[in-house]
Amino acid sequence: MICPLCGASSQFDFLYCPNCKYKMILEAEQPLPNWRQLPGFRSKTSWKMLLAVILYIWIFLAIVASLFSGF
Repeated sequence: MICPLCGASSQFDFLYCPNCKYKMILEAEQPLPNWRQLPGFRSKTSWKMLLAVILYIWIFLAIVASLFSGF
């Protein structure tokens, strides 16, 4: 983190700059997007995401086909 007042940099996140005591605004962690909570998308591995998309499409088509097949 770099202090905007004195320019001191640190690898740690402090509420106050250790050199000039400037109060820094710490950025809050952003929650994961909803699609990142789905199985296959949590690790951001390309082959897992591709496999998950194929399986999700297959499941969706199976549900739609079962609704219109009359069983």
